[in-house]
Amino acid sequence: MTDEKKITVAQVLENEKKYDLQLKLLNPREARLDRRISHYRVQKHGLAFAGFTEYLDRERIQIIGRTETSYWQTLTAEHCTTLARRLCEHDPACFILTSGLEPHPAMLAQCAAHGLPFLVTRHKTSKFIVRVNRFLEDHLTPTTSIHGVLLDLYGIGTLIIGESGVGKSESALSLIYRGHRLIADDLIHIRHIPPTTLVGSAYPLLKYHMEIRGLGLINIEDIFGVTAIREQKRIDLVIRLVPWDKYNDCDRLNLEQKTHTILGVYLPLAVLPVSPGRNLSTIIEIAARNHMLTKMGKIPGRDLLEHLAAKQEVRNHG
Repeated sequence: MTDEKKITVAQVLENEKKYDLQLKLLNPREARLDRRISHYRVQKHGLAFAGFTEYLDRERIQIIGRTETSYWQTLTAEHCTTLARRLCEHDPACFILTSGLEPHPAMLAQCAAHGLPFLVTRHKTSKFIVRVNRFLEDHLTPTTSIHGVLLDLYGIGTLIIGESGVGKSESALSLIYRGHRLIADDLIHIRHIPPTTLVGSAYPLLKYHMEIRGLGLINIEDIFGVTAIREQKRIDLVIRLVPWDKYNDCDRLNLEQKTHTILGVYLPLAVLPVSPGRNLSTIIEIAARNHMLTKMGKIPGRDLLEHLAAKQEVRNHG
């Protein structure tokens, strides 16, 4: 199930040390810290300071940098008051002034009158935006949970899915033994970073653990060391394991790329039948390597058919 999240300005302040935001609230008596933020990117004013405020987003952090501050210094006091009132009437979540600059009195006064939090950070604008966007992504991007195993194979984030008991964890354990890395087993937390990036990680209680039938829970970090684990990984490829008697794929040359959709993102999919004696670990490794070749435009089945077609054309004109 997908979680649609919103946070408050208070939560930004609560996490400011963890993300090194270096924030200070300048109007604590008037500011309403329960104001909501729903967008995972901040908004920098630009044209809004010149009077074009149509696209100011109400539930978004508004950034004021050195350029905007310098522009305000060229305006009359009356113009500054009018502009500050117009900005605050759009009722944004909060304003954050960067580079440790002094706030314009008109802006501070209007924020106090409208109950809008006005904060300042010592970070320069570019550095602060990177840090605060990281916080917003962690808390606001769409998320979901999926059952499976997520591995790092040759740098390819490979998600293995399939029905219970089909051999996902056992195959993953064999791959870890070969030197690949575990991100998460059983329940995987997935974040969508628009437009098309999915990042998978383990839930804290399950981190670095795997359940192997007959052994129970094992700790991969304790057994194989820190080189066998990763905190998170972008998902590049999905592999679905299916029992042999349920495998009915007629496209044996794999000419058409199958896809699997998570949070509206289409991911390349390989469907692998499972049967006794089949070396799934090797086949999964080859699937990851083949994915890298596919990204380079090399599709063996298609290339073979094109080669055969070219030879037939030569014969026909011979």
